[in-house]
Amino acid sequence: MNLQTKPRTSNLEHQTCKILMPVLHYPPVIGGLEVWTQNIAERLSDKIDIFVVTGKVKNQPLYEEKRGVKIWRTSLFVLKNLSYSSLVYVLTALPFIFLKSLDLIKKEKINLLHCQGFLSAFLGYILSKITKIPYIVTVQRLEEKGFFKKLIYKKAEVCIAASRAIEKYFRNIGVKEIKVIPNGIDLERFKNINREEMRRKLGVNNKFLIMSIARLEKVKGIRYLIEAISILSAKNKIPGIKCFIIGEGSDRERLEGFIKELGSENRISLLGEISPEEIPKYLISADCFVLPSVKEGFGIVVLEAMASNVPVIATKIGGILDIIKDRENGILVHPENSEEIAEAVFQIYSNPNFAIKLVENAKEKLENYNWQNIVQRINKIYLEAI
Repeated sequence: MNLQTKPRTSNLEHQTCKILMPVLHYPPVIGGLEVWTQNIAERLSDKIDIFVVTGKVKNQPLYEEKRGVKIWRTSLFVLKNLSYSSLVYVLTALPFIFLKSLDLIKKEKINLLHCQGFLSAFLGYILSKITKIPYIVTVQRLEEKGFFKKLIYKKAEVCIAASRAIEKYFRNIGVKEIKVIPNGIDLERFKNINREEMRRKLGVNNKFLIMSIARLEKVKGIRYLIEAISILSAKNKIPGIKCFIIGEGSDRERLEGFIKELGSENRISLLGEISPEEIPKYLISADCFVLPSVKEGFGIVVLEAMASNVPVIATKIGGILDIIKDRENGILVHPENSEEIAEAVFQIYSNPNFAIKLVENAKEKLENYNWQNIVQRINKIYLEAI
């Protein structure tokens, strides 16, 4: 594909450009890729026609037009847990999303498919084979290599990587057309929130509050954060330490057992799902944010914590390395290392000036993740692909 800039033609200006997103999940389902998809769709809907086909979700209509985006929800089962999808739900949803997408391509004369992640790209590949409509792919998580992934990603018009680590992955499997475009953040969500009032509501006035937001899956490394809290408590380094972990997933029961085994029930709380609208209030109430992932494609929650003026600790992996420069705008630790997490938390607790420096430096980094710039770049890719 030739990605030289092309002038926008008059018919495209009059919204005949039609983009279809065949995705397994779309908000209110919780996740970084879902946030990305929604923001791209809604922020471009005033320029082009955006169609989304996704799975059914509890208490959501089968069809709606929301902020200019036309959304169809179709699948065999209805998703009830907004943070976790079973394999059965995923596999049975794929043919329903495929058939509805195929129907819309024909009826609406779709120009381009924008797929999100591998399974969505798999649908895009098959749909493109049948209809000859080109597809592009966004990937925000580091993935294992495989024959089908190599085939599907190489056939895409463009592969959009959320980080340099994912760009490297694409290059290693032979993808030629790659654009690195990170996830974005809406800074307005983190303004005009009363920190002290929120801390009172959460009952952490006199506590040192550590916050983490992640799916409760092994890949997110939450057990290492739990262990780090236990280490700090055993040494009595931080009196009144408290940890809130927001998120849901298949590893919850095991993590609850681990917390009980360590005797940390009074210090660590698994809060489950929190609505995206409430997340800024929780983040702003924290004294420190930790993302202990074993693998991480991007890590949008790191940006959200930075926007909340909270010092961040995260692992030295994947897309996190695009965001954090160690000891300048955050602290980097090795994955699967509870001792390093504990030491980093103690540094933030014991050195307020260092914590303030991290927060101030982080503010400058946030300008790189402005949604307006990201959307303009995506729109340019759409027009060039068409």
